[in-house]
Amino acid sequence: MLLALILAACAGSRTNIRDLSENPEKYHDQEVVITGKVVSTFAIPLLSQSLVKVADSSGEIWVKPQGRVPFEGQKITVRGKLKIGLTLANRNFGVIVYENEPRK
Repeated sequence: MLLALILAACAGSRTNIRDLSENPEKYHDQEVVITGKVVSTFAIPLLSQSLVKVADSSGEIWVKPQGRVPFEGQKITVRGKLKIGLTLANRNFGVIVYENEPRK
């Protein structure tokens, strides 16, 4: 019973990607948690920058990972702040989640 309550509490804290994409003003600068599959990657090695596109059953969103490099096809959970508008190497990424620093 306790395990079921813990799992329900954890599941309730996740936000589906469609909600983030359709209501970015509501979530801007707020901490969010998403879970999904990496469907695309974008990297600029000279700047040591990378982004991954994560998809769940409701949509897709770009994520700026911290301290890791997720691969296409990998299922990940990301906790971070939603930001509106990111342009990198003359490419606009729109709404993006900046992953928090990993817990130590």
